[in-house]
Amino acid sequence: MPLQPWFNESKLGIFLHWGIYAVDGVAESWSIFTGGLTPEAYMQQLGGFTADRYDPDAWAELITDAGAGYAVLTAKHHDGVALWDTGATDLSVANRTPAGRDLVGPYAEALRRRGLKVGLYFSHSDWSHPDYPTIRPTQPQRDWLEGNRFTTPEPGAEDPAAWERYLERVHRGQIRELLDRYRPDLLWFDGQWERDERQWRMRELRNEILDRHPEIVLNGRMLGYGDYTTPEQGVPILPPEGPWELCLTIGDCWGHRPDDTRPKSARELIRTF
Repeated sequence: MPLQPWFNESKLGIFLHWGIYAVDGVAESWSIFTGGLTPEAYMQQLGGFTADRYDPDAWAELITDAGAGYAVLTAKHHDGVALWDTGATDLSVANRTPAGRDLVGPYAEALRRRGLKVGLYFSHSDWSHPDYPTIRPTQPQRDWLEGNRFTTPEPGAEDPAAWERYLERVHRGQIRELLDRYRPDLLWFDGQWERDERQWRMRELRNEILDRHPEIVLNGRMLGYGDYTTPEQGVPILPPEGPWELCLTIGDCWGHRPDDTRPKSARELIRTF
């Protein structure tokens, strides 16, 4: 299907990278992967996530004032923490944090009141779920992935049945929740690099998504089954073929970090745009 015309017409979108990692101001999810924090220390941030100043209407007003046509909120990053009340796992801000509520629905409603398109980010990977690191890629892995217990099992310790549970109950289950509850205009996927297309069954995933929501836009992190490509943190020397979107941080980091003290100047951002 052709890309929805609103995407190119929007010109500018706003990426809202928000999760429990903002509590201590640590690297989003990667703190677990790299060993910067133990999983237990990372998840202790759940207890400090209150969202007490969450104001999606103010977000929508700022996004409108910026001239953007859409926004993308990190509904679930690689840490597996959902910003909505998911029925697929118990790891959500509604269930496990003082915020105690769905944070995706009010965001979607606030954007739509302003005539903005609603985007939701969703990580294919889930470094917290026990059924996730249960099969190995069929193709050679990147060196930095090999041997990481959050992503892949040791040779000989594979559990294909557990992977099937993850794929159906968590991966597909949560994507269906987002589609059916919030009807996003855009799904922005990430975390696809840890498996190949056949293991993810990306073609089947694309078909199911379009069956439920034919007018949705899908980003390119679907291993050949997305609508546009997503270079990040730098304008490509040669433009990619077809539609593309540059995702660029205002500072050096994606989420809130107290040590992120080098914001790009307005001049640099405008020149890049």
